[in-house]
Amino acid sequence: MFKKLFKPGIYTLLSVFVLLTGCGVNGSDNEQAAAVEGEYEVAMAYPVFGDVSDVSRVETAMSELAQHKIGATVKLIPITGSNYGNQMNLMLAGSEKLDLVYTSVWMGFETQASRGQLLPMDELLSTHGAKILSEVPSYGLEAGQIKGETYGIPSLKGWALTPSFVIGTDILKELNINSSDIRTWTDLSSVLQKLKEQKPEITPMASYNTSEAPGTAMMYFDPLGLTAGVLPFEGKEYQLLQAAETELFNETVNLMRSWYQQGYFSKDIATTQETAATLVKNGKAASYIRNINDCYSESVPAGTELTCIPMEEPYMTRNSISSNMISISRNSEQPEKAMQFMELLYTDSEMINLFVNGVEGVHYVKQGDQIALPEGKDSTGYASNPSLIGNNFLTYVWSGNDPDMWTAVQKTNDAAVKSRAMGFSFDITGVKNEITAVTNVDNQYSTGFMTGISDPALIPEYVSKLKAAGIEDIIQEKQKQMDEWLLTNKKD
Repeated sequence: MFKKLFKPGIYTLLSVFVLLTGCGVNGSDNEQAAAVEGEYEVAMAYPVFGDVSDVSRVETAMSELAQHKIGATVKLIPITGSNYGNQMNLMLAGSEKLDLVYTSVWMGFETQASRGQLLPMDELLSTHGAKILSEVPSYGLEAGQIKGETYGIPSLKGWALTPSFVIGTDILKELNINSSDIRTWTDLSSVLQKLKEQKPEITPMASYNTSEAPGTAMMYFDPLGLTAGVLPFEGKEYQLLQAAETELFNETVNLMRSWYQQGYFSKDIATTQETAATLVKNGKAASYIRNINDCYSESVPAGTELTCIPMEEPYMTRNSISSNMISISRNSEQPEKAMQFMELLYTDSEMINLFVNGVEGVHYVKQGDQIALPEGKDSTGYASNPSLIGNNFLTYVWSGNDPDMWTAVQKTNDAAVKSRAMGFSFDITGVKNEITAVTNVDNQYSTGFMTGISDPALIPEYVSKLKAAGIEDIIQEKQKQMDEWLLTNKKD
């Protein structure tokens, strides 16, 4: 099910801001009119996780195509991934010109919508983006809705998430580890011990990033927007749970503590700003755990082939679908033009390939039905940007990967366990203060528990502080909304 997919190359984090001036068009009266109309520039902000120093070339090509298709040019605003959340929120809160913005349920999407920083899109979709409605399935569109109004369109990609153990394929072979012997989270203990003994120069396991610690993916629940009030995948009930009071949470915290004490993690695992992909690429770490869409998306930033071993059944939730979305900023001067450009990202293969892979002959070359880096190059100045926005099923597959990769991804989507509450959206309006207080408590304790730094004996203290912060009020409100939603949406 999971392919070992990768694009070779060297990737470094780089934030580039480029302003592209509109291109003049000569010719007939119609062409002159198009040139005037094309003076509007659609500005789009999104995160990058590699070298995009040649983004201006891509921007120019996208502008030429957009001007021909919709009479507009494009301004790309790539922001280094680690800085993106803060920078995006500053842009949305300010008055800077911004038309389209990458957002996510993990990056405050619901809060941004409730603050009026994102524009509702249903009318715009019907008048200027109807083709998007035919490309994105209804349950995908529901993931970007709040109170029945659409505020975000999810990227078409692997929506199913699989809690997985991810390790360099070469290391797996070198240590003669049989992936079929790894079936449970506790099975990984012997693997990590083997890594520590036979590869002492590298850390056996790293956090994927500061928000995705090793224990995070083990919490096999539907968080329903945020983890105050989770729904187990098993069973048929709709009773929401306090995650920190579940048996699974206690088991995970104790396992993480054991691994930390055994030296399987680095001492700075909770504070390092280096991602697991960077650590693996630089030979400083051997593995990590996270909820993955596919191994291709993991291997690209690591610059090497990875093996991804599924530890739980793949699942799909509103959160997993809305993890990568595009929205229209309230600062957009021409939302209609922003929607027209958005439609191209979901329907026009040339446009989405420019954004994801760059310019043919410069950033990649064709090899049959697939693409590869130009001969003799391991970096081109435009690292691939898969999965972020648009219709990724229209993008080329890199050479060395399964040519039927997108078919395999779709099969995983179709086979995934779908949450019983798919389509449920939690309106946080009435409990904003409690959410802020609970988030502050989580920030104090969660990372320590999910990396093994904190003693499990602190769990009662953590639960007590969550209650004092108002987590029971949040769960009560979420349960109330869930019960109301069930009146018209219960499927069993």
